[in-house]
Amino acid sequence: MPASRHFIISALLLASGLALGQAAPTQSCATAPKPTVNDFPETLPAYYKHWNWLPNEYLSDSQRCQLEPGCEGRFVEPARQWEGANSTPIEAPLNVSANTIESLGNKATMSGLVELRKGSLSLDAGYAQYDRSNSTVVLRDNVVLRQPGVLLRGQYARIDTNLGLGEIEQAEILAYEPGARGSAGRISRPNTTTFVLEKASYTQCTPDKETWSLHADEIELNYESGRGVARGTSIRIYDVPVFYSPYLNFPVDDRRATGFLFPTFGVADGSLDISMPYYINLAPNYDLMLAPRFIEQRGEALETEFRYLNAYSEWEINTGYLPNDQKENIDRWLLGVQEQGFINDQVSTEIDFTRVSDEDYFTDLGLANLAVKRSTHLKQQAAVHYRANNWLSSLEVQRYQTIATVDDPYQKLPQLSLNYISPAKNFALEPSIAFEFTDFAHRDPISEGGSNITGQRFYGDAGVSLPMRWRWGFIEPAYKTRHVAYQLEDAQSAGLEENPAASSAQMSVDAGMYFERPLEFQEQSWTQTLEPRVFYRYAEYEDQGDQPDFDSSALTFTYQQLFRDTRFTGRDRLDDADQVAVGVSSRFINNDIGREILTVSVGQLYYFDDGRVQLPGDEERRSSNSDVATQVRFLPRDNHWFSADLLLDARQGMINQSNLSYHLRSDSNVLFNIGYTFRREGNQFGGLESDVRQAEASLSLPINNQWKLFVKTQHDFENSRSVENLVGAEYQNCCWLTRIVFQSALEPDDVLGSNVGGTERDSAILVEFQLKGLGGLGTAVSNTLKESIFGYQSDE
Repeated sequence: MPASRHFIISALLLASGLALGQAAPTQSCATAPKPTVNDFPETLPAYYKHWNWLPNEYLSDSQRCQLEPGCEGRFVEPARQWEGANSTPIEAPLNVSANTIESLGNKATMSGLVELRKGSLSLDAGYAQYDRSNSTVVLRDNVVLRQPGVLLRGQYARIDTNLGLGEIEQAEILAYEPGARGSAGRISRPNTTTFVLEKASYTQCTPDKETWSLHADEIELNYESGRGVARGTSIRIYDVPVFYSPYLNFPVDDRRATGFLFPTFGVADGSLDISMPYYINLAPNYDLMLAPRFIEQRGEALETEFRYLNAYSEWEINTGYLPNDQKENIDRWLLGVQEQGFINDQVSTEIDFTRVSDEDYFTDLGLANLAVKRSTHLKQQAAVHYRANNWLSSLEVQRYQTIATVDDPYQKLPQLSLNYISPAKNFALEPSIAFEFTDFAHRDPISEGGSNITGQRFYGDAGVSLPMRWRWGFIEPAYKTRHVAYQLEDAQSAGLEENPAASSAQMSVDAGMYFERPLEFQEQSWTQTLEPRVFYRYAEYEDQGDQPDFDSSALTFTYQQLFRDTRFTGRDRLDDADQVAVGVSSRFINNDIGREILTVSVGQLYYFDDGRVQLPGDEERRSSNSDVATQVRFLPRDNHWFSADLLLDARQGMINQSNLSYHLRSDSNVLFNIGYTFRREGNQFGGLESDVRQAEASLSLPINNQWKLFVKTQHDFENSRSVENLVGAEYQNCCWLTRIVFQSALEPDDVLGSNVGGTERDSAILVEFQLKGLGGLGTAVSNTLKESIFGYQSDE
């Protein structure tokens, strides 16, 4: 038999085997060393030997499937012990042996323990006959084909070695790495792009726990169109049919194609919720998904997702519509639009728009986690950005839909900004210029009998700085003048002027130095740095009590805030200042591993004048110094770290604010996070009406290779109550996976939209189920765990 023709046979059989298992993902075991065995243990059950399956008790430490969650064993390839077994088939010679080899005319016949070896390819059979006249080979009697990663068995095979066409009967296929197994009464290749499997089955379960399997009367795989068709398809759980479809059309490669996707399933408020997505591949650059949905006690709904991509932008449009909700007797709908555009190197666009029919839409119809259900505002924003020659300009429209009992924010209809960005050259003057015009609107304006003033605001600043940087330190003096002006509507009704304005000049000097020294600690080389920094800032005072507050708030005070040139967000206040910030940081760097292990920073603001410019409702600052701000970051190892941010009132010797956190990710995949937050009532950077003392802890704990527990709790010590609790569990093996989570949290019902004053609770039970290699129901549990447990990633 010519060597090239024999390789064609192996390629055909290999493709036939892999075609059945293509839906199975490559599991993490593929990254582990590929184990082999010379002989399977005599005590191993025959069925296990048949599928080359070894339970964990038969595996050595190097053979165990440590990287595959849930597996209690693995498929192990028999060792390839013939000469040239590590060579590729196309390069290796063909070796043939049999009890009897006869050649008569155009036919060569081999019988009795027929063995063909060509590099890593092996083919065994009880009988083989090659016909030179039509280039066909017939194999029968326990046909076994092996290539690295693949095992294929059959009782009869007939192959056209010229065309690569043929058939194999009573076939069994195993792909070792993904753990995909299948069988077929007959596999045929009628043409070069099509495979047909008759009476086929497929599973990714192991022989010891075959929980599910997929069966079909016929499966046709067309690699020219990229589609497969299955007829008479059923899914069986423990050999009990649980799903049947007379016809399925599915992809066999990465090309997008029209067809049904896996359904989603959930239970909310005691009602069954089922969705059956249908994907429509309209064109290479746009597609549509339709998802009919049935919600028990409410009725039938339709959700859609449309995606469009062109040379300048990408779009995604989501809709949902539930006509005549049977519980509320109203129509329910959702519209969401997202866009990211890059017209050229200078112009970009973005749209983020979401609107719903009513404020209870997500609470009633969302099978999402409670973080989504507790949303208070839906963003409705569109912007165009232009950048060229160190200038950046933006035109933005922004508004919100409020879906909770909280104050409406102001709408920007529109906002136009222009900024000059300096090229940042050392020892060269750096100019800075910024302009911003905003038209603020509100849903409850004074002109319509409401209580909120509206109008336009213009802000501008211009300045210059001189950065001077050396290896040992830096000095950067800067000067800036700022101006804000308003054109207000119905100002007299609010007791304000129609055109208030304010101007303020500001100058600053920022300077710091870098010191370092070598250290030896625990026989390792270290470097310690000492980085003192001084920042002096002076800003003129101008009375701004007659100006509104459209979008401004006080910045949270931290160590980084010591060196900022304003203490407010937004543009409604030009803060006054005559102060100096003094801080020092020290870093401990392990040179042997190249990592910063410990950073400690301490600093304080010293005031030479009172802070008279404040937001409405805040009192003037009359202290001579700020709290001492401290920041600590400790990273002893890559898998766990500690951080602390503290504000200490040095005069009274008490802590006004603290944020402490610790995170652990162990080598055994344990995730543990714990944090504590404290803010004292009425401190100079908080203005709280009462103390806040809350702790939060979360845990993802593998019990063994199959079970995992999830816990999260957030507790309010000040009010002696839990704010949020989550508890869940996961079970998985090589074959299937399920997760269940119960989540309960306070519902925000105060005017701030927080959970501090809330008393009512939301709760949800979320379930996720997956048949590995086939698909599953729901992703809500995975999404909830990712948002609730810092660092969590699902295994699949």
